[in-house]
Amino acid sequence: MRRTQHHNRRKQEIRLRLVVLAVAAVCLVAGGFVLGRVTAPKPHQAAVVKKSAQIRRNKPSRSRQTTAAAAASPVVPRAIAQPIQQTLTARLQAQHFSGTAIVIKNGKLVASTSLGQASVKRHLANREDTMFEIDSLQKSLTAGLVIQLLDAGKLKLTTPIGDFYPRFKNQPRITVGTLLKMRSGLKTVGTLAPKYQSDRQLVDYVAAHVTDDPHQFGIWQYTAVNYVLLVGIVEKVTGQSYEALFKQAYIDRLHLKQTVMAYHLRPTMNYASGYNVQGQNSYASQQLTSLDQMHAELGTGQVYMSALDFYRATRSLMTGDLLGGTRAQLYRPGQPNLFYDAGFYQNVPGFLRANGSGYGYMTTMQLSRNGRDAVVILGNVQGRSRAGIIALAGQLRQQFLQAK
Repeated sequence: MRRTQHHNRRKQEIRLRLVVLAVAAVCLVAGGFVLGRVTAPKPHQAAVVKKSAQIRRNKPSRSRQTTAAAAASPVVPRAIAQPIQQTLTARLQAQHFSGTAIVIKNGKLVASTSLGQASVKRHLANREDTMFEIDSLQKSLTAGLVIQLLDAGKLKLTTPIGDFYPRFKNQPRITVGTLLKMRSGLKTVGTLAPKYQSDRQLVDYVAAHVTDDPHQFGIWQYTAVNYVLLVGIVEKVTGQSYEALFKQAYIDRLHLKQTVMAYHLRPTMNYASGYNVQGQNSYASQQLTSLDQMHAELGTGQVYMSALDFYRATRSLMTGDLLGGTRAQLYRPGQPNLFYDAGFYQNVPGFLRANGSGYGYMTTMQLSRNGRDAVVILGNVQGRSRAGIIALAGQLRQQFLQAK
């Protein structure tokens, strides 16, 4: 009997020890899981920590090149024409160009050249899918958002901006149309860049500090503030942020993969840093931009895009995929007295043009009225011949794209 009781007690002790061990194991695993959740870096932090391991050297792998080409081919078919390709490359090399340039003919990519370094520090060469700060080229895309509201009847070209900005309540001459044409008489010295809190705060600050010169009303002068005020109007009419509207109209609708707001850049992304040339050194001085400056360029120069993404976005403005009949009132290339409207210079028959520069970048583009022909040049070294690059875009248009 005692032996039996002793045996039973022994079995109970063993069970108890097993239970204790099991509980301890569970606690250890749970504790480790909780500790891991608390101490693990957030995704973007982990990306920064691992950036040295993820940074690509000068030449991308064959698999990445193939993947990028496959992704681009359905929307912009590739049909490289060697005479155009060789001409593009030779003329860019002659100007010591750093960046990416493409030529589109009849809706196909017929030439694509990338030269120089996207980032010396990150050991990245420029590639076809490299993103560049597009600077003032962005104004054409901002105008597209305004035209959507014109199509919907929510705005008119004759709508006074005093409907949105109390300061201009008694100045009905300044309208949405005069902002689009940059003939409002409003101007600033440089970019107004207050400490950023919100788009609304920024736009209100700009509206309060802009200079209104009635004597300049109706006279064209290139002032980015016109488009900052347009963004404020668009946000007030829609109740949405510019970023959200831009994402819906372009990034999501067109499935753009190489497009991002400047303030969302991460070190592991494939983007070009901006440089100012010094002597013979193209990459002597990297240009750094604060978050306040990035936000201050609201709608006017705060987007990074690849050349192909930018082409696809502007093509959508021409084809009717995004815009309705109002675009015919605004895109009228070939009228010398018009000169500038809706983010484009329009004094070249059949083509619209746009240029940009700043923060170490230099950009230009020429786009046909039907969106099927284009030259896009995005550079990341400022201080070389800007006039030469703009002239080159026109020469390529005349030589290869315009009907003889």
